Amino acid sequence: MLVAFIGKGGVGKTSVSSAVALELSKKGKTALVSSDFMSSLHHIFPANPVGLNVLEMKEAEVAEEWKLRYGEEVNTVLKQFFKVDPWIIDHVAQSPGVAEEFMISNIVDLDNSGTFDYVVWDTAASSSTMHLLMLEKEFYEHLDRDVMIFLKLRDRFHTEKVLSLLDQWKALAMNVWTKLQETMFFLVTTKDELSLLQSEEIRDDFNRMGLKISGKICNRCDGDVQGDYLNTVPEYSGNAREIVDKISKHMGHSFVEQLLQDL
Repeated sequence: MLVAFIGKGGVGKTSVSSAVALELSKKGKTALVSSDFMSSLHHIFPANPVGLNVLEMKEAEVAEEWKLRYGEEVNTVLKQFFKVDPWIIDHVAQSPGVAEEFMISNIVDLDNSGTFDYVVWDTAASSSTMHLLMLEKEFYEHLDRDVMIFLKLRDRFHTEKVLSLLDQWKALAMNVWTKLQETMFFLVTTKDELSLLQSEEIRDDFNRMGLKISGKICNRCDGDVQGDYLNTVPEYSGNAREIVDKISKHMGHSFVEQLLQDL
């Protein structure tokens, strides 16, 4: 099961996702993974708690993994069109969007690996995450056009290898996009006006992309709160880990029980 928490920067996604991951780790082996290259999970969990694996990756590490996994394949495609020097793969690996797109693929692979019962995804601030999801959607849709273009060029280049690679990439992209459509996304917000406005924009963007918001959580919401929230979380004080433990105690058990019931 892949569970993701999205929302505007500063609303407490990391605290809420960490609290839910802690509770899920009591039910089965759980991974808590961040797609934020400036993740703060290591401050909350300097060491992995029992049953919970906390995973963070730096941009350079993701780019290096991409090179190892796809570098030779990309080189094969590029060589059909022009002479390619070895440095070009390093350049592609560091291009805007490549590491981010590969990060989603990594998270999906983690969920599909069977290593964990649950994968909790702590997303980056809303603008970065929406860019990431839209990039994945465009990548998936673009590959159909790439295959059609190469079919027209196939006789000129006299090779089936590139077409085979494009088909493989399309299958991978379809797998990732299908997994995103199955992911349970929860929108975290606070009750300030800007946070509420952005949460509605996020919901609209998800609808346009064909992705589903499974529910909303209002964090740092004391007193009466208007809205269709699955959970409301009061504002807690303390260090980062203490706040996570308090949120887990407040809403973690009921949230996870409802989550498992909805499966």
